Amino acid sequence: MTDIGYKSLEDFCGLDEKEKKSFGNFLKKKRSELISPMDKIVSQVVQENKQIIDELLKKEEVSKTIFDMRELSYSVLLKQESAFNSAILMEISHQFEMPKRIITELSLKLFQLNIHDSHKFNEQLINCFGQYAGKIIPYIYALCLSNTQSRRSRAGKTFEDIIYFLYNHFGYSFDAQKEVGKDLFKKAGLGKMVDSVLPSIKCFKKRRDKAIIGTMKTTLRERWQEVIEEQSRSQVPNIHLLTVDDKISVNKIEQMNKHNIVIVVLNTVKNQEKILHNHSVIDFETYFLKELPEMFNYWKNQ
Repeated sequence: MTDIGYKSLEDFCGLDEKEKKSFGNFLKKKRSELISPMDKIVSQVVQENKQIIDELLKKEEVSKTIFDMRELSYSVLLKQESAFNSAILMEISHQFEMPKRIITELSLKLFQLNIHDSHKFNEQLINCFGQYAGKIIPYIYALCLSNTQSRRSRAGKTFEDIIYFLYNHFGYSFDAQKEVGKDLFKKAGLGKMVDSVLPSIKCFKKRRDKAIIGTMKTTLRERWQEVIEEQSRSQVPNIHLLTVDDKISVNKIEQMNKHNIVIVVLNTVKNQEKILHNHSVIDFETYFLKELPEMFNYWKNQ
């Protein structure tokens, strides 16, 4: 066999840098073709479950709406990801030399056996599948790693798009940084950690204390400190940090409270004993059905 960068099929246990880059670009291209952007997936979820979502919101169950929409969106993503994985595994033996050589060699061996007994053929076919999968493990590993990274990124986008859907559902105007651009936010003294401003940047410039600055994090982890830095830098009266994290320590809450950060959580989190009586933590019901209406009522009278 001719040398293509690996000593032999037997020694093949990883991708060189050139192959990693080529395979990475291939994954990126196919992902954009086969997996919808998260705003499209959220829109699909809304369309397919409109009656259920409307009923939940009519009963003012905002937290459950957010939770269920995230679950439904993830389910849609997994279905698309499954089709994506199948397409990748089918195409790599056409697109990449090493998998092509492996499947060609295994196919030839199976063909040469000339098996007519279905049971024996089935055993040999399983054996070939196992050998092929074992040989292309470096590609499978790269595919799984890419999927994991994509899911993490999409989790944040899903949450953000669900919140924006709810703003629109309740008729709340807002400026989202990803829509209007970072320059407009920068001119208002707001950094990249701010996702949205309600009712608008224009209103924020008029009365900073009568606008709601929002940032969204699926989980807090260490990134909550960046929100504190944003609040200190921009000197806004407060920031609303929206999250679906269900493991928030009292220490984090106290730290953020010192910097005028209001944490908005699912009602199941708010009702935890350690959080229940903490006024710097509110649930999504309070945020959407009390705080936002009060703020918008002010602007209606201006």
